[in-house]
Amino acid sequence: MNINANPFAGRIDALPDEEFALLERAVATRACREKVGLGTFDEAASEYRSSPPCPSCGESPSKDGKTAAGHQRFRCPSCGERYSSFTGTIFEDSKKDLPTWADFIELMCWNVPIEGIAEICGLNHKTAYEWRHRVFATVDGYQDRIVLRDRIWIDETYINDTDLTHGYGEARKRGLSKQKLCIAVAIDVHKNPVAVVCGHGKPSTKRMKDGLLSHLKEGSVVVHDMEKAHRGLVKAAKCTDEAYKADVKDPVYLECMAMANNLCSWIKRYLWRFTGMDPANLQSYLNWYVYLFRVNQARDKWPRLERVVRHLMMADATYRTS
Repeated sequence: MNINANPFAGRIDALPDEEFALLERAVATRACREKVGLGTFDEAASEYRSSPPCPSCGESPSKDGKTAAGHQRFRCPSCGERYSSFTGTIFEDSKKDLPTWADFIELMCWNVPIEGIAEICGLNHKTAYEWRHRVFATVDGYQDRIVLRDRIWIDETYINDTDLTHGYGEARKRGLSKQKLCIAVAIDVHKNPVAVVCGHGKPSTKRMKDGLLSHLKEGSVVVHDMEKAHRGLVKAAKCTDEAYKADVKDPVYLECMAMANNLCSWIKRYLWRFTGMDPANLQSYLNWYVYLFRVNQARDKWPRLERVVRHLMMADATYRTS
């Protein structure tokens, strides 16, 4: 007797295709339940959206039968609006099951390029692209709530603007130029990051204030590399100034600016995974990066995938293709 033989192998091999497909779905549902605590959208609705307010007027609803897909439907007693648990969310009208979405979200948490996600999840490229931007929609404005405090490091990093409308037919310039997109970054001693698109080329004081001023708590110490625009930002934020001349050969500079320099490096490595990204979507990618950065900080207390799925379930956000 082969002790390593799988006792289910023969029975599974003998299943007709239709029954095997049902078995695959049942296994996927159980695996999803073990990973994120939920196996179906009905379970998710019961857990997170058992009585969602009316999307039109905000009133509490009454139950109103089932949708064509078999999900709970609601009716607003005030305005008569009929809707389901996930109306107004990224899962509205989704024809795929929760296990497929959970796999998709997990791959997004690993920042897998869209071609890989589409192949693994059995989606076409157009659907995978739309789903990614649905997920991005749930973190639009996420950074607006972040306020850095105590000791804060600020800097900029640059990436090439791949939009051909900027300098089409022209040679790519070397070094810092207006062909490059500027990303203003900041991180505090509590390891809370901010990353904001800050126009093209070297930033002005106004652009730095537009990008970072609302994120700096008054009275904090701001550490920077003597960029003129930084001084104007620090003054406007009513913070204390601590500056070091940028010199990669100076060990004091490298040590004192390590937090900002490391964040810049991490962001560039993250963005390099998305070759050909539309620059118009850059802020969405940065929002997702900052969101995951903060989620990963608490992964010992709350499993990452479970937390992200809960966030997506609770978020009122939609994405419409143009």
